[in-house]
Order: sequence, then C-alpha cells, then structure tokens
Amino acid sequence: MPKVKYSDSCLQLEFHKDDQLRVQKMCAKPATGKGENFVGVMTRIYVDFQHGDGTKQKQSYILKQAVSSDAPQAKIFAEYDVYNRELDMYDIVLPKMTKILQEAAFNDKLMAEAIVVDRERTVMILEDLAPLRYTNADRVKQLDMAHTKLVLDMMAKFHAAAIILNQREPDLLSRNYSSHFFSRGKKGYGQVFVGLFKAIVTLRPSRI
Repeated sequence: MPKVKYSDSCLQLEFHKDDQLRVQKMCAKPATGKGENFVGVMTRIYVDFQHGDGTKQKQSYILKQAVSSDAPQAKIFAEYDVYNRELDMYDIVLPKMTKILQEAAFNDKLMAEAIVVDRERTVMILEDLAPLRYTNADRVKQLDMAHTKLVLDMMAKFHAAAIILNQREPDLLSRNYSSHFFSRGKKGYGQVFVGLFKAIVTLRPSRI
C-alpha cells in the first residue's frame, strides 16, 4: 500500500474521511508580515486536490507551527505553556463556546475553525478567513468607531460564553488556564513589563 502523504491525510480528515482524496498541487507563502506575529510561524498554503468522486477543488489554509527551539522567545513560551494552551483552545474550548453561542441563536463566526490539531508536531491547520474578507487591522492606524463597536460586541459574547462554559464544566478552565502572564510564579515577561512601565513613567507629560 502506498504511503499517504501528510497533506493528504489532513484533508481526508476534514472532508469526512474521504480516503480517496488526493492533493495534486500545493504552494505556500508567509501569512503575516514582519512584526505582525511572534508566537508562531504562520504560513498560508494553497492546495489543489481531488475528491474520491473525481471532483476537484482549490482551497487555502493557514498553517500555524511553533517557533524553532533556538528562537529567542522559545524558552519564554515554554514557561507559559503557550502552545499546549493554544492547541487546547482550538481543539476543545472554542468549539464548546461556539456551541453555547449557537444555543442563543448567535451564529456569527467566533474563530477560524481548526481543521487539524497535531499535538505531536505542535502544528495546526486552520481555516483561512481571507476568502471571507476578514483582514487584520492596521495597529498603527487603529480601528474606526464601527469596527471598535464590533470588536467590543464580539468580546462581550466571547466572555459570556466562557462564563457559561465555566459554570457547566468548572474543571476544564481551572485545570489548564489557572495561570497567566501576570502570575507570581511566572518570570518570563518580567523584564518586558518592567521596561514598559519605565518607558511610560519617563514620557514627558505632554506626550501621555
């Protein structure tokens, strides 16, 4: 039996166990610009594939993987267990929160769906939201009022769903998300926060 490629097996999983699905062509390019992402490596992959019934399809996906172990920030991320938390969020927590919001007839998109969560490789293949016309806001230009209200509305629904989830499954969040960047036992970002506060207090009053 021929060995199934990793890309084939991932898409077979997405398309309802179509074990005849085959990737015919694939290319990739960076999904973010410089300075837009530090936690992982984001790559947009373009895939041409064929289903078992012969129909062909083109689709793009976002591949997110951990930074290399020799990256300057790798040790800090390990201290905060960043990647395992993120994998759990996309694999377990966010889908549960989505269902809670759907119970309240809220069907807007809460997240990019996780097509593959590969814990062995610390890799996720996510839905690409670009075809749905989602874009990253320019953090220098910031948001206009309409988009600010939209973000606040979504954040309110996000936190409401999290509260209900915590009421229904209290052990789920307390077990994996009891610590954070400001926890006393975590030191990785200590120098960063101290530096930021020093920068703020040394600003001239006219610039605050």
